[in-house]
Amino acid sequence: MTYNNCYLNQLYNDLISNSPQTIALDIPNELGSGRITQTKIKHGVILSDWELNYRSDMNVQGCVSKEYMQIIFCLNDGISWGIMDERRSVSIKKNESCIYAGHGGTEYICYKKDSNFLFKSIKIPVSYFSHLLADYFDGQEVTAYEKKLLNGISKVPVTPVMEQILAETSRFTQYRGGLGYLYLDGKLLELLSIYLSEVLELDILMGNNISMSRTERTAIMEAKRIIDGQLAFAPSCEELSRMVHLSMTKLTRGFSTFYGMPIHQYIIEQRLTQAAQLLLEGDWNVSEVATIVGYGKASNFAAAFKKRYGVAPKNYRGSRFDRT
Repeated sequence: MTYNNCYLNQLYNDLISNSPQTIALDIPNELGSGRITQTKIKHGVILSDWELNYRSDMNVQGCVSKEYMQIIFCLNDGISWGIMDERRSVSIKKNESCIYAGHGGTEYICYKKDSNFLFKSIKIPVSYFSHLLADYFDGQEVTAYEKKLLNGISKVPVTPVMEQILAETSRFTQYRGGLGYLYLDGKLLELLSIYLSEVLELDILMGNNISMSRTERTAIMEAKRIIDGQLAFAPSCEELSRMVHLSMTKLTRGFSTFYGMPIHQYIIEQRLTQAAQLLLEGDWNVSEVATIVGYGKASNFAAAFKKRYGVAPKNYRGSRFDRT
């Protein structure tokens, strides 16, 4: 009995020590409030959460390593930073993100006082990123991605699906040992697949295979950005057509070609994805969630949600945790 207890205790300690470790740093009270947390997983990938609110303007600067690709997701007040050596600046606002390769220079940033900064970042070693591209794409695709991503800064909207995956990364603590790493690796790959498709918007990889002008492709991509930016009050196809200056026929056909589904179906899918996230992470009831994502009647929302996820929205949170 004693031997078994010792064995189990050792096994438990080994699992704990082999789990992804998170380091947290609280903002000193005299400076403001908030916390910075950082989790390092396999292949040297670093996931970070930033929640910051300073009592006065705060200036920070530091060197950006050339060894990493960086993806930054802004989820609240906008943020901007300057690149000293290149004498230029970058800014992203709420629900925007950017991806760029480290330049090896110095960046500086000013956090404005009384602003609620909430953003997440992912640092991926360039060597690992290049390895992923080589593993999953052919030579022409790799060239297109590297040209787009390694030589500049790309900005894309943070979609509801991205937000959901980012929220789900925090659940790795439910898994011990290597399972925690496996879970985070899976979420990272899932997020990257969606993110890279958003960065390129199929403009590079599919542009030459679609009988459509660049102006038309740009208009369709803009229509998607408009939908993502005001999901609960998404414009009708007629309104979108006027907003992006493209005929209804070209817009609807082009959207289905690019994104694999009609505009109406895309809106429903994104609303239900956002609803699932709210039900998991928030304290809203079903009626409130229905309103937030754009449903006028809770009954219509409940029917659509059950069709999509196989469970009533009121039981969704419990069903997810029962599985884990």
